Amino acid sequence: MKSLLKIFNLTLVLSFIFVCYPAVGKTIKLSSNSPEVSKSVNQVAPESGEDLDEIEFVEMLNSVPLDAKSAELIRKFQEKEGRNRLHARDYNEKNGCTVETFRNKEVLLITIPAEKLFGPNSTELRPTASSLLNPIKRYLKEPDMYRVLMVMHTDNTGSEKYRDTLTEKRSHSIAEWFENQGTDTEYLFPYAYGDDMPLVKNNSMSNRAKNRRLEIYLVPGKKMLEQAKKGRIVF
Repeated sequence: MKSLLKIFNLTLVLSFIFVCYPAVGKTIKLSSNSPEVSKSVNQVAPESGEDLDEIEFVEMLNSVPLDAKSAELIRKFQEKEGRNRLHARDYNEKNGCTVETFRNKEVLLITIPAEKLFGPNSTELRPTASSLLNPIKRYLKEPDMYRVLMVMHTDNTGSEKYRDTLTEKRSHSIAEWFENQGTDTEYLFPYAYGDDMPLVKNNSMSNRAKNRRLEIYLVPGKKMLEQAKKGRIVF
């Protein structure tokens, strides 16, 4: 597998809107924390054609034009997938994880606290981590139906070199876990961000814990785009 483990020293504007899936019966909550992406309307993931291993994280989140009807179909499909499957079954308040829609509701974002996957300062996955990673296999079964971006973050504890190395090794451990499971990882893209993208200020133990996290972006791939243009997504 290509190992796309990148440390970015970028200052990204937090500007886009997330829609969080709540417990049943509660109001959907809005949050304004996210990396800057293209704000063009009716867009989807980059087309294949260039070496995907060379595409950077923010570029992967940006998109190419898609007609309004196809874009709306993708949004409805993603919202249903996020609410009825991912939030209802796998990632919710019971395990401290969240599922959100992102980039005009076309991308799904799963956030898993790092402590659920790794012990303190460890780069080896906990035995229980598999229960949180297993559901993602579904999105790698059909080549380029999804592009799965896995982004590892930490807090500001330790030196910059330590933080970068920690997230890089953790990102590698997660990618390696999928490989060892026999999963097709062609469209799995791991990234490591160190402490460059905190959700909140690193001014308390609880805030630092929030910043230590794995973000999984489920970006529509070329196959989903082609199906959407035909008027039906089958997955």
